[in-house]
Formats: sequence, C-alpha cells, structure tokens
Amino acid sequence: MNLARAILTVILLGGSASSFWLDWRGNHLLSPAWHPHARFHGGLLLFFLAGVALTGTWLLWRKSREPQVAITAATVLALSFWTPLLYVGSVVPGSSPWAGIPGHEPRVAGELFYPNLAVAAVFALAAIAGWWIGRRASEIEATRQ
Repeated sequence: MNLARAILTVILLGGSASSFWLDWRGNHLLSPAWHPHARFHGGLLLFFLAGVALTGTWLLWRKSREPQVAITAATVLALSFWTPLLYVGSVVPGSSPWAGIPGHEPRVAGELFYPNLAVAAVFALAAIAGWWIGRRASEIEATRQ
C-alpha cells in the first residue's frame, strides 16, 4: 500500500511542481504572444493543480479505514489533469500541445513528437500502476483477515 501511495504522491506533487517549473516561463505562460486572458487561465490552472495535488496527497497519507478509497481518488485526480493533455488539442479549436515556434515541432523518425504528451502518457500510466499496486495490496490484505 505504501508503494502505491509513494507513486501517486510523486505523480501528484511532482506533476504540480514540474508544471510550475516548465510553464512559468517566457515561452509559455509569460509569453508576450499569449493573450492576457489566456495567461490568466493558465495561472488559474497551475494553482488549481497545486491545490488538487495537495488534496490528493493529504487523502493518501491521512489515517483511514478505507485507504483504497484514497488511492482511487488520488488516481482519478491525477488522471483528470494528465489525460486531457492527450486530447485537448483535438477538441479546442486553434490549440496545440506545442509551446514552441509554430512549424518547428520536434520529429522522431519523421513523425511529430510532442515531449509534453509523452510525459503526460508516462504520468497517466504511472498513476494507473500506482492504483493497481494499491488495489492488489488491499486484496492481499483482505485475504489475511
């Protein structure tokens, strides 16, 4: 159970901290090319993410008779941030997962490659792995009782 909590804590707090570190820059949130209201919403999202990450972490580590509920809630909170990165560019007209100069997107083997989407996929998979580990630990614990 503690391994699941540790994985999810890294996903929640590490994801929030890295989002601040990566997004609070001149090529992103502080870019003069961004409309002021877009920067406002970007800032709101970062602080909301921090609050959600802290809430999820508190749920994970507080004393509880139902630790699996906390693990599931923390997983859903993490996935609610990371999975939209994989599709929001398709549903919001004019948006792009690339924060750099348009037309200079990175390519791997000739195919477009967005590093932030790769990170989102890794974080989402790690969150699911943490949930699965926690679920298995709960099942093992239940058979011992």
